[in-house]
Amino acid sequence: LSEAICSLADELEAKVQVIATTHNVMHEKVKKLLGSHKYYRNPHSTQLANAIIHDKAHEVNEGRARGDKLSLQQIRDLAKVDPKYQEMTQDEKDELLCALTKYRALKNTSVRATNSASACDVQLTLEHIFKILDGLALQTGLYVCLFATRGHVYDSSQPFWYGMDNVMDFWEDVMNVEPDELVRKLEQWACMQGKSKSTNNCIASLLQTSRSATQWRACSVIAKKKIRINFINFEVAIKEKYGIDLLGWLEGVPFQSPCAITSAENLWTLHDALKAGTCHWAYMSRQQHLEYQD
Repeated sequence: LSEAICSLADELEAKVQVIATTHNVMHEKVKKLLGSHKYYRNPHSTQLANAIIHDKAHEVNEGRARGDKLSLQQIRDLAKVDPKYQEMTQDEKDELLCALTKYRALKNTSVRATNSASACDVQLTLEHIFKILDGLALQTGLYVCLFATRGHVYDSSQPFWYGMDNVMDFWEDVMNVEPDELVRKLEQWACMQGKSKSTNNCIASLLQTSRSATQWRACSVIAKKKIRINFINFEVAIKEKYGIDLLGWLEGVPFQSPCAITSAENLWTLHDALKAGTCHWAYMSRQQHLEYQD
């Protein structure tokens, strides 16, 4: 068996080299297209070391002017000799990890302080997206077109479009509209949409988003197309039956379906928690599941 496997590997390597030479591409490029390696990895979880640095930075840099704040290396040195980080309990570790998770979620979803900062954020983020899409198109032959515009008249960002290869010809040849004209109309619609939204429409949209997020994320966890979330009999209908639990439900928000929440403040809070991932579905341990079944 070992000899057969080695022979197969040698034959595959030789064929890969022939294909690379024939099509004038790199040897590694052919291997990637074969799909023999996994290049998509799950994101790293929050690390305790980073949580300690974040906590220490908040402690020593709070109230300092911008030029007087300590550097990262100085903060690390202070954290190493700080006795409160030497022998922490599990609850203290969880508290630091939770604080860092909330800070990152707030940083990713919060509104920028100025229009110039917002425009800079848009430019840098989209440039990163373009690089990812270009690489994806090169590897898989994917066609992607993207239209982006500002959401209000005070934003200094300029509307633009982006397309791979000749995909933008689709709009002119099939839809009979130029991309420049389309993105201008998108800008007009977006700016007017921001002004015409009423409070009732916002609440209705918020309710629909929260309910959908709770529903489809539960379905994705247990790999089922349809599941009805029974909040009234949650212990038996969800925990005991499917072995999953809804973690991070915020204090002060009634544990019930988003459709039954009447407070706009509670609905906003739940929506933000679901969006940031602090409120999420998770598998129960085998021991926990057995306890509910008993």
